Amino acid sequence: MMKKILIYLSMEKHASPFDLIEAYDAVDDLVVVPYAGVETNDVAGLINDTIFPRHPKDLVNTAVFIGGHDVVKGDEMMEKAVKQMFDPFRISIVADTDGSNTTATGTVVKVKEAVEKKGESLKGKKAIVFAGTGPVGLRIAALLVKEGAKVAVTSRKMDGAKAAVEKVKQVYNADIKAYEVRSDEDTTKVIGEFKPNIIITTGPPSVTLVKREIWGKYGFVEVLADVNAYPPYGIEGVDANDNIKDVGGKLGIGALRIGSVKNDVQKKIVRKLFEKQGAVIRLEDIYAAAFK
Repeated sequence: MMKKILIYLSMEKHASPFDLIEAYDAVDDLVVVPYAGVETNDVAGLINDTIFPRHPKDLVNTAVFIGGHDVVKGDEMMEKAVKQMFDPFRISIVADTDGSNTTATGTVVKVKEAVEKKGESLKGKKAIVFAGTGPVGLRIAALLVKEGAKVAVTSRKMDGAKAAVEKVKQVYNADIKAYEVRSDEDTTKVIGEFKPNIIITTGPPSVTLVKREIWGKYGFVEVLADVNAYPPYGIEGVDANDNIKDVGGKLGIGALRIGSVKNDVQKKIVRKLFEKQGAVIRLEDIYAAAFK
């Protein structure tokens, strides 16, 4: 029986043990071939050497996973790889640099679960993503818009927020609102103005972005979700292990609960790579896989 081979490409000095372990745990009898220190200009040659050794009918057993931490470079590598393939020499490929796609998926899956636990829908809800102009925050925003929510993101600089909003509009065809937030006073003002039902934080580790005294004063806030797994957490009062837990009358979702969905989804997309030849798996496909 022909072995399944996963070519793992990363721009980092070392291939991520996390990604490699997830891949091995996802598919039995899988061979993972890691390449580290890969530059965008290296991709064409690596793809050529990946698509030609096997007969086209056997290429369902070959796939590429792009990892690493540089999301912009990861997207560039993904597009370069896709353009290098041609019929019938196509293999399946996915990019999940910095875990941005799977983490965003895990966040929205848990938020959706929390809202539906209340017997309601994300459609028409209002969500704000604090420190949301990074890769994870923007992808969360895009998925929430596709679920019918009205979404805002914040940044410490309005120029950065506006640029991020424009990127989401171009890449994901999703309109979101931008706010500049640099202080607790700004946080209070923005929540009071936008009136979100859902507050999500995607800031750096060990930085509290939304204090309990702020979110606790607003009755319209229903769900609190934080992707920061290192204390102090992004939303004061929400622990990393909280799994849609009552926190001061709100439903709290912690980073480890989001992470458990993220890990499950990552395994699912590795398996999905070998379901059919030539699949190009993007954010929407990853999100859809979470529900299968």
